[in-house]
Amino acid sequence: MCGIAGSWVRNGTETHGQRLQAGLETIRHRGPDDSGQFAWASESTDARVDLGMVRLAILDLSPLGHQPMTLPGGRFTMVFNGEITNYVEIREELEALGETFVSQGDTEVLLKAWARWGTQALDRLEGMYAFAILDTKDRTLTLVRDPFGVKPLFIAHNKERVVFNSELRGLLATTQEQPRLDWQAASDYLQWGVYDQAERTFIDGVTQLAPGHFLVINIDSGACSAPTRYWHPSVARSFHGTYQDAVETVRGLFIESVRHNLRSDVPLGIALSGGIDSSAIAGAARFLEPDLPISTFSYIAPGFVESEHEWISTVAQSLGVVSHTTASTAEDLENDIDDLILTQGEPFGSTSIYAQYRVFKLAREHGMVVTLDGQGGDEVFAGYHGYPAQRMRSLLETGRWLGAARFARAWGSWPGRDTRSMLIEAAGQFVPRRLRGRVLPLSTSPLINYDALRERGVDVKFPPVQGTSQWGRRVPAHLRVAQTRVGLPGLLRHGDLDSMRFSVESRVPFLDRALVEYVLSLPEEWLIGPDGTTKRILRDSMRGLVPAEVIDRRDKVGFSTPQSDWLNRLASEPVDPEHPIGFLLDGREPTVAGGFTEAELQGGRDAYWRLINLRRWVALMGVDAR
Repeated sequence: MCGIAGSWVRNGTETHGQRLQAGLETIRHRGPDDSGQFAWASESTDARVDLGMVRLAILDLSPLGHQPMTLPGGRFTMVFNGEITNYVEIREELEALGETFVSQGDTEVLLKAWARWGTQALDRLEGMYAFAILDTKDRTLTLVRDPFGVKPLFIAHNKERVVFNSELRGLLATTQEQPRLDWQAASDYLQWGVYDQAERTFIDGVTQLAPGHFLVINIDSGACSAPTRYWHPSVARSFHGTYQDAVETVRGLFIESVRHNLRSDVPLGIALSGGIDSSAIAGAARFLEPDLPISTFSYIAPGFVESEHEWISTVAQSLGVVSHTTASTAEDLENDIDDLILTQGEPFGSTSIYAQYRVFKLAREHGMVVTLDGQGGDEVFAGYHGYPAQRMRSLLETGRWLGAARFARAWGSWPGRDTRSMLIEAAGQFVPRRLRGRVLPLSTSPLINYDALRERGVDVKFPPVQGTSQWGRRVPAHLRVAQTRVGLPGLLRHGDLDSMRFSVESRVPFLDRALVEYVLSLPEEWLIGPDGTTKRILRDSMRGLVPAEVIDRRDKVGFSTPQSDWLNRLASEPVDPEHPIGFLLDGREPTVAGGFTEAELQGGRDAYWRLINLRRWVALMGVDAR
């Protein structure tokens, strides 16, 4: 619903109100409808706190939703980005306790919930959010990010200041310093394609608050606490009913989440890809609102073998929605690439992000301010190829050897699956985590000066994944990591920044805590079936809401683009000699294909896209990458 910014500084050391305004102007696209700033200075110390926001009005469009919002008495002041999807229920609970409200939106509900319950209010929240609350009595400034990290929050701090912002570009505009490249993040990205799986960013000294965490700043001293995790769901099997019971419960929880996410005082549409996740959202919305005009927005690639146009049309016709589509060419990408890279703020994985960018542009052109998106369905219900290596490990750990053999054979019968590679990955599951970096093959790039990286203290091995697991429950344990550490965080970053670039709020009904906690408690074979069926329980729970042919699809396409053809168009982009990257080898960097062979280029290698992306980002952002 907006962008937020703020800072703690030593009062008098800098004109931080003006700097904060520069940061807000940089993220103005996140909130074109309103803006505001608040300043507080300590009477006993030299500390100062500034808070600011730019508002995209979604709920209660009146001035009563203005931020920063301060409660009567002046103790609590808040800036808040996102939506509390169950704010109606929380408001009713607070009203039963004697609270009164002057607005109809969720900001006042969140602020009064915090005033009454403090951090325990976080246990009640559903939705997506990043917010900061100043408490002048307890002398704290608390920063909070939602359980899945749907809404971003970047932080830079030292002894003299703490600065935060919804976007990296906004934060850098506030600090007004030349950013320096984090070589570890950049080399992990260029060599392995790894990014957004930890707190570090591509800018040295700037971090993200991790999903499901909060941190507390002492407003007298500026000292920051270590981030505290407030949500970490159990992966133990705790459900003991029948499969049909679980199907009905999943259906009910999902429909309830969609119902909450449909709450809006502005036009709302659905981003429809043609897969089961976005189709389930469209189906649930039609179930809840039989007569509501529903608009969907989709990307198609004419002539591309992996285009989802057929499936999009099937869903649209079945549900009676108005379908809008967009397409793009290599020339379009060439024209938009600088804006796309600046929009994302940091390098990203593939050109599929451009397709998403075009979908949100289309939605805004048709007057939509809110969209519902299927992001997270794969990480909640074991989609993609079903995490088969983890499933094999669970079967073998629990002594089901015959079941494992049958599962491997059945899983491999599906199109696009490689049984041999899966079995190798499954075997790797039994290598202790501390040894995996030693036994995994080292991939080297002809571009990278590894001596320079080691001299800077950069670890050139595949980055380790921190997480906990559980014997015989490897799939839900891996899903929990995928939801908050590896995979989904990057996808959520792409969605937030692409949508907010066009002043559209993208909501994600699959990322509902009650739904996720329930699914993680189910037997593994209800997520990925013995016959290799992915999202087994989601498919069965959506029958009657989604066309059967979509539910029973055996192919997994994803959000694909003709990247190989597009890369050919970008191959001639010259290297910028004024923005060198210190760990790239001088002898190879200026070549047209960046050190990759023509065959690799024709094959659309993601590695080449990462090279283009990193180079261009460094130049556009003015990053010191030496």
